[in-house]
Amino acid sequence: MLGEHHSLDAATDSAELFRMLRSAEVDLLIVDPAMRDGGFADDIEDIIARNRAMPVVVYTTLAPTAMRLVVRLGRLGVQHVVLNRFDDEPRRFLDLIERVPAQPLAELMLQALAEPLRSLPIVVARAIEQLFRSSARVRGTQELAKMAGMVPRTLYRQLAPTGLQPRHLIICARLMRAYVLLRGPEPRLKEIALKLGYADPSGMSEQLREWTGVAPKEIRRAMDAEQFVRLLADHLRRAQPDDEELATPAQR
Repeated sequence: MLGEHHSLDAATDSAELFRMLRSAEVDLLIVDPAMRDGGFADDIEDIIARNRAMPVVVYTTLAPTAMRLVVRLGRLGVQHVVLNRFDDEPRRFLDLIERVPAQPLAELMLQALAEPLRSLPIVVARAIEQLFRSSARVRGTQELAKMAGMVPRTLYRQLAPTGLQPRHLIICARLMRAYVLLRGPEPRLKEIALKLGYADPSGMSEQLREWTGVAPKEIRRAMDAEQFVRLLADHLRRAQPDDEELATPAQR
């Protein structure tokens, strides 16, 4: 069902899940609160409460115990429930998995870029939408181009009339994820930087300053989502092609 564009990491208990969330960038959490006869339900509730920015899908069975636990998770804001053998048809489930991670931040950015996105081929626009909604799937231009069904040099050529560059789009999506994590309950700069693939926190801090003019502590303390997205979108439009974008196809 997941195909080549998604990966799944399975946690066998709550401790492993907690470690995974602290060390890796995760787009979506799929949980069964009724696993082990509900023995991990309290831990799952605690993890969801600590990671309120993390999209969650409950995948469970239609049974009284499971439904009682679903109601408990509903009080924490969990809205998406898939029932085993009832509404888990693969294509429909995949659509939900790709749709749920769309944070409000991603929708704000897609609205800000609506005009250039309308001028792009639909496969390219779709790839950019998925980039902002599931940034962990894209580590570089090669992955973004693959999502659009083309080679990188074709992606550069398709984006050229809009003034957007693949590498800058990827940086922008990563900084949006940094914002979500900075505003979370445990905003430890070093852990956030490592989770997002930065070699050290200073690299992430410098990039946030370059794109927004603001230090991480100010973003954490006082910057709302609309202001943050507006600053990123403005920088994205102004950004000049770097050496990679200026290279000829033979040089890339």
